[in-house]
Amino acid sequence: MNGLKKKFLVKNLVIEDEYGIIESTATVHEAAKKMKELSVPDLVVLDSKSKKVLGVIADFDIVQNVVAEGIDCKTEKVVNVMYVIEPVNLDTSVEEAFMRMQKLHVNVVPVVESGELKGVCTIQDCWSFIPDETFDDIGMIPVENPKLAEFWLASICAMLALLLGVIFPMIGMYGFFYADQASTLSKLGSASIRGGILRFFPFEARGNDLLIEYSSLISSKGIAWLFLDLISILAIIFGILNVFTIIYASYSDARNIIAAQTIRIIIPLIFLLFLVLEWVFFGMIFNIYNLSEVISIDLLGLTFSIASMVLIIVSIFRNYIFRGKETNLTTHEVND
Repeated sequence: MNGLKKKFLVKNLVIEDEYGIIESTATVHEAAKKMKELSVPDLVVLDSKSKKVLGVIADFDIVQNVVAEGIDCKTEKVVNVMYVIEPVNLDTSVEEAFMRMQKLHVNVVPVVESGELKGVCTIQDCWSFIPDETFDDIGMIPVENPKLAEFWLASICAMLALLLGVIFPMIGMYGFFYADQASTLSKLGSASIRGGILRFFPFEARGNDLLIEYSSLISSKGIAWLFLDLISILAIIFGILNVFTIIYASYSDARNIIAAQTIRIIIPLIFLLFLVLEWVFFGMIFNIYNLSEVISIDLLGLTFSIASMVLIIVSIFRNYIFRGKETNLTTHEVND
């Protein structure tokens, strides 16, 4: 049965039976002492009468919910501090166990069979099974490890987008627009009229033996030049943020960790927005000062700006680029 992937269950994991338990009537101080004695970070909390699993208390819960709040550890009961998570059984899928822990941002879930506590399952136990359990059939290019391919693709795209859209224009490799220097200076009301070409970059315009910083035009020519500088600054900031967030989000995907939408989509889209706004504000300023007739688009700059925007979109929708490669029967497939 080619292509049919085995569904791993909790019983396929190594269930840790060397775990600590504590009764619901115990205090947080007693729980902390027991954690120290057993050298474990978590204890399964059992009902003192029925012995039913009620939850799990972790050292982090003690620090955050008791110590940090100034509550007396010797009087506070563990049931008031523990986290409640529905136990899994041996036939629960590894993916379900993983998702229960991930949803609560916890490390341990109890394993129960026929009402009896068998042990605990950790989120680390599940990690190595999750990639093999699900088959990635979304994408165009088949590869052995689509998540790893998506990580490298997204990382490279994010860095190239920053270079092409922000860094290269800043260092003068290409600009946004260019114009006849004499005509432009005349329309800007400058007393110094020189020939040659004037090119517009982030923060400044450069010509023959001439450099005009946009900040120097704010007081005499209007606040529009200030907004142009601010947009360029924000493009730099969000371009750098975009690199880190895309790398983090794609790495999280490779480890089956859900990254927030802010990291996954919003920051890249804000970076994309500021790249567009740079061109828009240049156009608005040229219209304000009647420069449209003498201004021309730098086609190289436009080409690389568009390329930068496309790279951002590719990094956002990286999941649709690669898919898992179909294979014959392997150790992770169901035998006929």
